[in-house]
Amino acid sequence: MGPITYTDDIYDCVQTGVVALTYDDGPYNYTSDLLDILKSYGYQATFFITGNNNGKGEIDITAPYPSLIQRMIAEGHQVASHTWSHYALSNISHDLRMQQMVKNEMAFNNIIGKWPTYMRPPYSDCTEASGCWADMQTLGYHRVYFDLDTQDYLNPLPSQIQNSKNIVQKALASTTVVDYLSIQHDIVQQSVGNLSSFYFDQIKAKGWKGVTVGDCLGDTDRTNWYRSLNTTSISITPSSTSAKGSAVSATATSSSTGTEKPPGATLKSTSTALSSVKSSTSSAKTSTNSLKSSTTVKQSTSVVAATPTKSSTPAATCAVSAGNWCGKISPFTNMLTCQKSAAACYSDTLKCATTAGWKNLKTCGTFTTICEKLTLYCLKCVKSSCSNAAFGY
Repeated sequence: MGPITYTDDIYDCVQTGVVALTYDDGPYNYTSDLLDILKSYGYQATFFITGNNNGKGEIDITAPYPSLIQRMIAEGHQVASHTWSHYALSNISHDLRMQQMVKNEMAFNNIIGKWPTYMRPPYSDCTEASGCWADMQTLGYHRVYFDLDTQDYLNPLPSQIQNSKNIVQKALASTTVVDYLSIQHDIVQQSVGNLSSFYFDQIKAKGWKGVTVGDCLGDTDRTNWYRSLNTTSISITPSSTSAKGSAVSATATSSSTGTEKPPGATLKSTSTALSSVKSSTSSAKTSTNSLKSSTTVKQSTSVVAATPTKSSTPAATCAVSAGNWCGKISPFTNMLTCQKSAAACYSDTLKCATTAGWKNLKTCGTFTTICEKLTLYCLKCVKSSCSNAAFGY
């Protein structure tokens, strides 16, 4: 989808005379002020948004975040993904990485009816060896970093922010650099209320302009920045080899039916805002700290209770079914196997739309709700025995 690489890490612009302005970790208390400042300069930025971190609440159900994100779109800014919970992606499992991205996609879809194709890894951590590159390519994401770090996060106090001003002033004084892709954080008050105007004045004085990442990369067709349930499909095929590795070309092809899942895309819900599952995964262990349901899913699908068997290792049975798709809860008898079952449950949600079709998204949402309840149930295993039969599947 569009001309931008899916295989290489992106650090700088291709357009000259521009600064790609990016803000991580929001929206937050200061984001509205930042949008006002950007508007006054006529500049546009890219917001790498997290779904629920720093205790701010879930972006699709916590005011004023939905309206702020809608305003970003309305005023020509670019919204992109920074994961749901701000985990270091190289340090977690494949399943949790996919969950972190898909949960954010679903929240975006609830707010603006589409989800981004651009993402920035938290802590700049997404390695090839960990499988993170492959996962982001599978989901159809461009991996964006930066070549100008304002270090606003290291200088959050009024007495410190001058350090960040010195950084941007020195960078823009260079006569050899022709563009920058910079990073700030709209969760840092001094970065928004103090650094940004100073920074924008420096950009303006140089005769440059503040732009989005998409624009700085020459991806001027803004439909490339997002996907939706009616989007064209993505097909990533190898092309020439660059010094950084294999480049790719992304070919967009129209989907023949609105009920088929585009290759490389993942489960999205138009009716359910999924809960926040804060997990840490190591060697297939998933430890869940908190879970909060955001909506009630209507049980409009066929829910089939599994019949426990006498076997010590019973086969997984359908918890929810739709067409040829069967959402299974893997058998478990203790906390470890319960956690593995919950991880497998979330992984199975990613396959739902592929087999069941987009018209069965409510069924997929119902199954995800069961996965969330299972995650909570696993926490009880510490103090009492647990099993899939006792859970009800």
